[in-house]
Amino acid sequence: MAKTQRRDQVKQQRKARQVKAVKGTAKVAQAGQKVQVTLGDLIAAAFDAVGGEVKKVARVVSSPAMTLATGKHIVVVG
Repeated sequence: MAKTQRRDQVKQQRKARQVKAVKGTAKVAQAGQKVQVTLGDLIAAAFDAVGGEVKKVARVVSSPAMTLATGKHIVVVG
């Protein structure tokens, strides 16, 4: 036999889900705070992401996406 729910029970469940969603977005908003990262940290992360190839790391570090993310234009010489 299937379990039935009244309409007021369904409304309470929806409200509970909405409250959880609002709390989740509040945590995401706090995570958007500024973080200080060194150039060495960026290069190390690029090496981890790319797999150790120097040319690809240079491309990633000097990419337009990295410029937007850091607010600085990084130029790799050599």
